[in-house]
Amino acid sequence: MEFEEWRPLYEDIISDFGYSKEKDKISANILIDRRGTDCLHPLEDLERRVVEIGGPYYSKTEIEFKVAAGSALTQMIENEIIPDLIVTDLDGDTGLQLKMNRKGVPVIMHAHGDNIELIKRWASRFDGVVISTCQCEPPEEGIYNFGGFTDGDRAAFIADHFGAKRVVLNGWNLVEPYGGPDEIKIEKLRWARKLLSRLDLPIELIRDNGKKEKI
Repeated sequence: MEFEEWRPLYEDIISDFGYSKEKDKISANILIDRRGTDCLHPLEDLERRVVEIGGPYYSKTEIEFKVAAGSALTQMIENEIIPDLIVTDLDGDTGLQLKMNRKGVPVIMHAHGDNIELIKRWASRFDGVVISTCQCEPPEEGIYNFGGFTDGDRAAFIADHFGAKRVVLNGWNLVEPYGGPDEIKIEKLRWARKLLSRLDLPIELIRDNGKKEKI
């Protein structure tokens, strides 16, 4: 998704959550300054692929192309799965994300107004391939916005943008937040489902209980 198509959804999201456009821009500029983008070549591998996006209740599948969304990286590593991509806003086990990046896993690193300090602390330490993305309109070259809000649905938007054939959300619950009730997280999950429904490519959800559903 190009930014002009994403813009009205972004406007609704920041209005709903009370986010600051200015802080989003500051965060994006800091990420450009501290890290930027090496290349987009890893995303070309998404074309015509079935893409699995691991969630917090991840379990092994035979799907070949695997993406770890945020803190789900921990569950994937525990299942002896090395993902092909990591999508993160630098929360979760950032040290593990850094370790995997240094071992050759490309990282899609995201900037928004609430993770400025994490970017300052971590971004320049990633010396493997990094692609920088932001929540706002990209302020200059070296950072992108392909759509999406949370790590999981943003990974799906990236897969869609780069021509994936189908997405499987493996180990997700889009109703009850991982870790227990939290009103903000519940609202983020509502937005995630709403945004996923905007994509044209087929999306299958494997829930935390193993049940499958279409989105």
